[in-house]
Amino acid sequence: MTSAQVAAISEATGLKERQIRTLAARYRDHPVAESLAPKPRGPVVGSHRIDPEVRGAIDALIDEIALKMVPPSRAEAARQIWGLLHADNGEHRFSADLIPSEKTIERLLAEIASSVWAKASMGSKTRSAQEAHPGEYHSDGFLDLVQMDHTRGDVILVDSLRREELGRLWITFLIEIWTRSILGYYVSFGDPSIFRCGRAVASALLPKQPVLAHLGVDVSYPMFGLFRRLHADQAKPHRSESFRRACVRNGIDPDVRKPGPAHLGGHIERLIGTMVGKLRLLPGATGSNVSARDGYDAEADAAMTLAEFERWLLCQIAVYHHAPHSALGGLCPVQVWEREAARHGPLLPVSCNTDELFRQFLPSKSLTVHSRGIQIKHRHYWHPALGQRIGQKIEVSWDERTIQHVYAELDGSFVQLAVIGQYPDVWEADWEAARARVRAMGRAYQADGGRTATARAIAAANQEIHQARLRTKEARRRAKRREGEGTTLADLRSPERPEKPPVQWRPVAELGEDSWLKVQS
Repeated sequence: MTSAQVAAISEATGLKERQIRTLAARYRDHPVAESLAPKPRGPVVGSHRIDPEVRGAIDALIDEIALKMVPPSRAEAARQIWGLLHADNGEHRFSADLIPSEKTIERLLAEIASSVWAKASMGSKTRSAQEAHPGEYHSDGFLDLVQMDHTRGDVILVDSLRREELGRLWITFLIEIWTRSILGYYVSFGDPSIFRCGRAVASALLPKQPVLAHLGVDVSYPMFGLFRRLHADQAKPHRSESFRRACVRNGIDPDVRKPGPAHLGGHIERLIGTMVGKLRLLPGATGSNVSARDGYDAEADAAMTLAEFERWLLCQIAVYHHAPHSALGGLCPVQVWEREAARHGPLLPVSCNTDELFRQFLPSKSLTVHSRGIQIKHRHYWHPALGQRIGQKIEVSWDERTIQHVYAELDGSFVQLAVIGQYPDVWEADWEAARARVRAMGRAYQADGGRTATARAIAAANQEIHQARLRTKEARRRAKRREGEGTTLADLRSPERPEKPPVQWRPVAELGEDSWLKVQS
């Protein structure tokens, strides 16, 4: 600015030259009108006049005390930090006039960004909502990409015989990204496993009409077909070799997503949130937290069996498919599915064998054929075809719903191996539970006196061994005494023997009566 310009501005505004040049420099740094507004006196909002060394100690203590998975309240965290700064037996030992008050420390905690709190103290789903996620989750077309995940249902079901409480169930969903359709599902009381993942994938691949007819549900569910990619999280069943091998065999790329926050599977997570929210309509719904269950007995209110729940779930899936979806521009998933399916052609290969498909998604293991067949958990399975493969390794699959047979893959096909011996036709989990009960009875018997009896018998047996050794030692000692001493030179000399007295013979007449010869009766 020239001197003439400064003089003109000074005459118009009444400001001094130095103030005008200061405002000009401020405007050049930030050329907006607000930079010329007068600043209030005092410290800048948000600034703190805390000693730098003390501020560094406070930041370190905040990371240690407040920013953790289960943080205390801000007031309690401020109290703890203030105490550690004051303590004369601690690490810091600052002077009292340098340490800010607890209220000031609380304000420092309040200034921490919500994303920092979320990253330190929240789970992956809540933390992911506080983070930026640029980009787009891309699907190349119809039946290209499917996401799968499991959730624990917030509802308690009952058994079908006596209507008694059983517990919460697990639900597996598969969503087709291009049409936002629920391609498949599976419900079970068991934890997610290779068997249940395989059942869910098979449900997605196969038509739903047989299931609808079996359950007696009159709804439309046209979604099925062979898809190209399967996205799932890093759960153990998804990474198992048998599950991945079954996917590849059917032309599915088991593209397990890399470890990371929940937004990497955002479509299935959102679907699960939508469907789980509907569970609150059911009797026996547990709610999402303890406060939602306050004064409510979900176990006593439970009324639905697994079959009844599955029929209800199919109706809810139909409702979802016929509702407008924002990601589809307001179209319904069933509309987009019908449009894309008409262009696609056959959704499933004609050569698809349902039984073969289910067997492929069973858990499997490479086992050695022995002379008694295949051994699985103390049980033996045999088929005449194994006679030529003794000593070889074969791939064996088993269905956890029965222990009566397993399946061996021989020459590209499955051969059913029957169990050797008398076993009930029960689930493997039931059989293992029964064996566990028997072992528990054995342990209880041992604790209730069995160990004492065993110890007493062991002590008696050892005492018998000890007594036998003593008796044998004493008998050998007596035998030595009977045998006497060994032969020496002194024993070889002739001993002097006393002369025998001569024999005196008497005449017979002097003997008298011969009654001494008679036998006494």
